[in-house]
Amino acid sequence: MAAQAAMKKKFLLRYKKPARVLVLVLALAAISAPALIVGLSPGGFSNVSFSALRVLGLYAFTLLFMSIVTGAARTQFYMIFKPKRVYNFHIAAGVLGFGFALAHGVIVLVTKHYVGHSGIWVIGPVTLGLLVLTIYVALDKRRLAHVWRAIHIINYAIFVGIFIKAMTIGTDVRTIDTTAHVMRVIMVAYVVIAAGAVGLRLRGIAERRNRARGKEEHGRIATD
Repeated sequence: MAAQAAMKKKFLLRYKKPARVLVLVLALAAISAPALIVGLSPGGFSNVSFSALRVLGLYAFTLLFMSIVTGAARTQFYMIFKPKRVYNFHIAAGVLGFGFALAHGVIVLVTKHYVGHSGIWVIGPVTLGLLVLTIYVALDKRRLAHVWRAIHIINYAIFVGIFIKAMTIGTDVRTIDTTAHVMRVIMVAYVVIAAGAVGLRLRGIAERRNRARGKEEHGRIATD
């Protein structure tokens, strides 16, 4: 397992620049997607408030995805970017995602866009409230270190909740035009990538625990 990790690290370090370019291109594409999806959809930006609601919702989901991936797969990102930049981006994406989600929620309430939708729309305000909690704990991580990890996990539930809401009542996902098909594919891809990143993190945690357990057992044998 250690040899495999060493080979992976060597590979990433060897192809550091191409990997960095690839990640930046993909990130730029992800950032561009919400505005392009809404702009190219039937009606485009003709209805300002409705278009803003849609763009803000898609950006909130996109930025939360980026925050989760850069947090869960931070070890891999540290190999191609400076750790401080990865951490700052992780925090910025989370805060900006919350800002977009808040603006989206305000427009929904002001325009009463929730009228006519099923009760699934309640996921929106619930996840927004949970985001307030997770961001507050993240920004005060040192003082709240004893609860930070447990609270931070809620971000995954928030991400899944927003995905379910979008797939159920999201305008840019539920319609039958081409842009909606594209957005569905993108959102499913985000969920798959995020799940992969979380899987990497869980495997890394398990490996570290196994190594620590092995060292502990080796120490006990040495002292017997």
